[in-house]
Amino acid sequence: MITRYPVSWTSRLLGLLFPSHCLLCGKNVRPGELFCPDCAASPPQSPCRRVISLPDGGEMPVLSPFPYEEGYRNTLHEFKFRGRTSLAQPLGFLMAQEAREFPNAFSGVVFVPLHKTGRRKRGYDQSRLLAEAMAWELGLPVTAALEKIRLTQTQHELNPGEREKNVLGAYAVKKGADIDGRHLLLVDDIVTTGNTLRQCAQELFAAGARSVCAVCAADADKKLKLKGA
Repeated sequence: MITRYPVSWTSRLLGLLFPSHCLLCGKNVRPGELFCPDCAASPPQSPCRRVISLPDGGEMPVLSPFPYEEGYRNTLHEFKFRGRTSLAQPLGFLMAQEAREFPNAFSGVVFVPLHKTGRRKRGYDQSRLLAEAMAWELGLPVTAALEKIRLTQTQHELNPGEREKNVLGAYAVKKGADIDGRHLLLVDDIVTTGNTLRQCAQELFAAGARSVCAVCAADADKKLKLKGA
């Protein structure tokens, strides 16, 4: 398991004032380290693998570095809800390692966007930050091809059937987005039922995308079959 990611000298100096933390338990670590020695020696089962079925009979593979549980869940809460946007870099680095497992030669990265109301309230779009960090590591361009065209309820508050209805028709490809014939990586922060990713993939394929594979920071499906299972 990779335990370090590249950081600039500026980030190293800032680390003296603002310590980095283990992504799995929150203990202080040196700049550039992803995990503390204990977590590096005994990480959770990873990475997570799943395949999402699409309405046309196709499938979309989804990879995530870790399950959404324990200390890693706290890290994602800090990133998503408490403004710790600096976590995008190490999380994006981990996601890039997963993306390299795909055999596809990708031409760009797209992300599941927040609605403009949610983006104004939060001050940033967490999936966009993850996409930018991952794309930088992979040397790929980020395309803001998708938009959320209506507000939805928070997915984790709904049962599986309600979640599917909640996101139906909530996303669209922007006018003028150049994705025809492209092989795309689709990024989101957390995947649970897969309904949001499914809706976004449908829109991308309808707009001419050649292939779509997804990478998320975490997978919240407790019944998920992990690598090697």
